[in-house]
Amino acid sequence: MDGIKFTTGLSTVADSRVAFRGTPFVERTAPLNQNALWMRWDRNMVVDSYSDMVEELAAIRTRVAMGDMSPLSKYVIAGPDAEKLMDRLIPRDITKLQVGQIYYAPWCDENGHVVGDGLVFRMDETTFRVSADPGFGWWKQHAEGFDVRVTDISDSYGLLTLQGPRSREVLQAATQSAFEELPFSRLAIVTIAGRQVEVLRQGFTGEHGYELWIKADDGVAVWDAIEEAGKPYGILPAGAWALDLARLEAGLLIVGYDYTSAGPDHGGAGIQAAGKYRASPFDLGLGRLIDFRKGDFIGKAALQRISNTGEHRQLVGLDIDWAQALDGKGLENDAPGNLRRVQWYPLKALRGGKEVGHASSVAWSPSTSKMIGFGHLRREAAEIGTELTLKWNKDGVAVDVSARVVALPFLSLKRAANG
Repeated sequence: MDGIKFTTGLSTVADSRVAFRGTPFVERTAPLNQNALWMRWDRNMVVDSYSDMVEELAAIRTRVAMGDMSPLSKYVIAGPDAEKLMDRLIPRDITKLQVGQIYYAPWCDENGHVVGDGLVFRMDETTFRVSADPGFGWWKQHAEGFDVRVTDISDSYGLLTLQGPRSREVLQAATQSAFEELPFSRLAIVTIAGRQVEVLRQGFTGEHGYELWIKADDGVAVWDAIEEAGKPYGILPAGAWALDLARLEAGLLIVGYDYTSAGPDHGGAGIQAAGKYRASPFDLGLGRLIDFRKGDFIGKAALQRISNTGEHRQLVGLDIDWAQALDGKGLENDAPGNLRRVQWYPLKALRGGKEVGHASSVAWSPSTSKMIGFGHLRREAAEIGTELTLKWNKDGVAVDVSARVVALPFLSLKRAANG
């Protein structure tokens, strides 16, 4: 372990330096990790950046990249009452979810505050899977009284994300199958390197991509096959740093950094925000995912009130004056190198000296050559073009930094396109 460095990460572990616990891909990711820089993500270590974060992000945007997202929690909800339970917990209409189809959804407490968000997909009539940040206690708690089994299979599968405009061609080469007919948010079971792999047409980067669920023992073999198939397309491994920036540029949120979970579990975040950062789906721009036409579900009455009154924050993009944050210091190749890490703590947002909300996930974006972040703002301050002041933490002192409200996402999303 000599020479290995760690970053503060998505850890629920009190002492994130206690042990090194890899993923099913660690036999391949460790030798590729030229920087010897790792990040703890929940119970596992993943590569922070393999060689050059900017190159890894560019591969996601312009070619294809493969990334290790195995630490995401993975649960199975199975049994005669599985659909009934899921329809009570999820504000989308689960009765309409087809076998092999995927929903992205939030789930809430009785007050309409978001407990977590993630992917829910149906394997058969009585079996569902959930992929999200940690929340097993919440799922188990609400399963009481239902004829179901809730099982944590997080360690049984590796999760390899394959993202970028050439991702379909790489999968075609690895599987010798055509993927033109796999629509966004659908699931296919394929064979790669003689191993069965579940392929989800999904991703967390904004690009056309896939998430591959691979049995833990098959991780190395499938990694090798994808890497080999991707060589003609310039594939690179992408670390957690590049993946984090990619999701920010795509306007995608993370529990614990962009909002505080209302559930009993810690979630994936290493920095727990205060209770005032709890949010409803409407605060997070997810109101479109609430189906009030379906039967009762947890939080329905509270969410209906919020929807009727419109009393919620607006999620917007922020274009931030990075020069004010740096005072001209910390430049690397005319870019603010010191600001390339996503800031995982909230910043007060003011308009005319009055606090109107906060900012989260602030960072320099190599893809847009701007410093960007999310604004969680009162309605009167959320119009495009509104000028704000952020209270930036500079060496322990709050300094004023200018920001302007812009539309989300920060770049054009291609992940749902079939072209």
